[in-house]
Amino acid sequence: MELWIVASVLFVSAVLVFIYSFTQKQEKEQAYKELEDFSLTVTRTVYDLSERVKTLETELQVDDQEDDLHKQVTQLNKDNIITLFTKGFSTETISKQLRIASASVQEIIDSYIEEGIRA
Repeated sequence: MELWIVASVLFVSAVLVFIYSFTQKQEKEQAYKELEDFSLTVTRTVYDLSERVKTLETELQVDDQEDDLHKQVTQLNKDNIITLFTKGFSTETISKQLRIASASVQEIIDSYIEEGIRA
């Protein structure tokens, strides 16, 4: 008789553990669902913010920085860049001295070299 009591207690325990395991899976699935929802919310928020920034840039007529840097370079600056380059100054030194972006200085030097090769 004691054997039947032990067996039934073990059987009931097994059923309870089995049911508990199903509830744990549901909790994990719920956590994954919440994480997915949060991720989608963050993605939507970032997209909305980027759209707002684009709208504000359009309204304020903000150009790209590269366009502004190229506009800064006047013919006088081009002549100064070429003069300093032919005297042996580095691109970075010319950039710092004339307060022009290194990329713009390098572009002018490259076009100067290309024109010299073509001529």
